[in-house]
This record gives sequence, C-alpha cells and structure tokens, in this order.
Amino acid sequence: MAEQGIEALEESLTEGERELLDELADGISKRRLTPAALFFCESMKPLGFIGSQVLHFFRPMVEIIWSDPVRYKRLTMVLERRGSIELLCRRLEARY
Repeated sequence: MAEQGIEALEESLTEGERELLDELADGISKRRLTPAALFFCESMKPLGFIGSQVLHFFRPMVEIIWSDPVRYKRLTMVLERRGSIELLCRRLEARY
C-alpha cells in the first residue's frame, strides 16, 4: 500500500521537480556523502514536513548566498510532500 503512494507521488511530480531531486542526489553522490545522507534521510523520514519548515525558516539567510533562491523554494515545496524523502533516498541508493 505504501509503495503505491510513493509511486503515485513520483508520477505527480513535474519534470522540473524530478530533475531537482536528481540534481540534489547527484550533488550528494559527487561529494561522496551518500551513506551519511541516506542515514540522515532514513532517520528523518517521520519528521520530513518539520524539516521542510526549517528550510523555510532559513530561506532569508540562504538567499544571501545562493544565487538562485527559486530553486531553493521549489526544493522546500517538494520536500513538504509526504514520501518525498523516500524518493530522494531511492535516488541516492541508485547512485551508490
């Protein structure tokens, strides 16, 4: 049952949102942080929505240093959805 929900979430994402998750997974993998990121994501699954709200809290500070605040906002919107952490974990596992 939960598998169907994850698949439905994957299908509901736009192409841009999928690319954003792929870029995030690629960046983590390129820096060889995949095991640490997987451990962190797996432990934070129940708190995914709260984590996305923390990202909203830090948005003003991130906009000072990140050249494209629109991508940051899109990432927080994707991570607000239930199951999005699982989608990120799947992408990380595929690159490991």
